Amino acid sequence: MKTYPIAIELTVWFDLGLNQYEVTIDGVSKISVKRTDDVLHSRELSSAETQILLDAIEVLKVPVTEELTANSNSKASSSYELIIESAHFSLEFNWENLDVEACNTNAFESVIKLASLVQSLDLDH
Repeated sequence: MKTYPIAIELTVWFDLGLNQYEVTIDGVSKISVKRTDDVLHSRELSSAETQILLDAIEVLKVPVTEELTANSNSKASSSYELIIESAHFSLEFNWENLDVEACNTNAFESVIKLASLVQSLDLDH
């Protein structure tokens, strides 16, 4: 079976700014951490880290939640955009911390796990 590179892009908006993580899973896998357009640092991933990422991608489930009712007291403190692309698929997920807090079904569990995994690979984070 032929394998194709996978690209993961995670953008995190939070109260104090923006972080972008770009991961490439290929013959030589690597992660780059950016703030706006400036690359803060970049490093190669170990084969164990790459396998953990692939395992997390394999169990992704599309989160489906109910529309939140507008509450003037509630303001999202963070939001996320997770994009996963390969030659044969493209997945995009967007959520806010309020979506996760209002969800009683753990619908976001698999995407949060992958996003947290990507953030944890940033050793300076």
